[in-house]
Amino acid sequence: MKILAKKDLVEVLKGWSRDYTVLCPNKVSHDEIMFDVFDEVRFTLDYTKPSMPPKSFLLPHSDTIFTVDEGGYHPVVAEKKTILFGIRACDMKGILQSMSFMTVDTDDVFYRTRRENTLAVVMACAGPQNETCFCTTTKSGPWAETGYDLQFYDMGDNFLVEAGSEAGSALVNAGKFADADESGALEQIRSFRQQAQEKIPQLMQLEEAMDKLANNGVGDDLWEWFGKKCIVCGGCTFVCPTCTCFNVIDRKTDNSSGERLRTWDACLYGGFTKEASGHNPRSTQGLRIKRRHEHKLRYFQDRDTHGGVCTCVGCGRCSDYCPVHIGTIEVVKAIVEGLS
Repeated sequence: MKILAKKDLVEVLKGWSRDYTVLCPNKVSHDEIMFDVFDEVRFTLDYTKPSMPPKSFLLPHSDTIFTVDEGGYHPVVAEKKTILFGIRACDMKGILQSMSFMTVDTDDVFYRTRRENTLAVVMACAGPQNETCFCTTTKSGPWAETGYDLQFYDMGDNFLVEAGSEAGSALVNAGKFADADESGALEQIRSFRQQAQEKIPQLMQLEEAMDKLANNGVGDDLWEWFGKKCIVCGGCTFVCPTCTCFNVIDRKTDNSSGERLRTWDACLYGGFTKEASGHNPRSTQGLRIKRRHEHKLRYFQDRDTHGGVCTCVGCGRCSDYCPVHIGTIEVVKAIVEGLS
């Protein structure tokens, strides 16, 4: 266990930046927080969960995966070493779940290489980030159990820092980090975790909603009701830490060369499951909403959850950003309580 004075953190990030691209919370216009390349002027510790999860660094919104020129094939595999500093535990769980999905059947070398070259530094939450957090219900927070390289606990003037990997240990074995009194540090962390867990609300109906879905106890009338409300913006999928839908586009860059890109897509879009014949097995918006939420709450295996309850990590972003209130919180409550 290590201890770091909070006043020394900027110097630590500067030092890491010599060997890594350090992505961390930066304050931008209108006090919005975005994870971006470390900038001493914009860097802040006064932040909650960012609107965009870290999946946007591992699975960029638009990403060239290979180029061709005069018959030559050139895969574009990003190998730069990166540190994601300050991500929340729910987003760490999202990274683990997404990695499983992207490599379970076919090795996605583009995603996997980025992940393998990225060190994850989690900032444990002292309480809910806002009123939509329910990570304790999904067993995704408020601290990370696995997957992280380092985890920081804010103790006021200092951070207690635990290493979760050899690579993480190497980051804190020199410089501003000092050895912490092990027994005292463990007691402080135990107290931090207990208080944090007590502060975060539970989504009490989640388990009941999952049971109803598993036993086909939800009629299509509920999904069609939500379908009539949905404006098909795709926002819930774009801010979700575990949504990985993408489209593939080939385009010519000049007369003798071209590239293949993959770009974010959404299962809520009408053309996402449309077949070459013209048939669409999910022909209504209600069926598409049903598919999205069953993917989170019903159709998954233990290998997908990494110790979580399901493949929703309880970050609450879909409820934060859906303009017509069709987030997981609202859907779970409707499944259990009925429409109102």
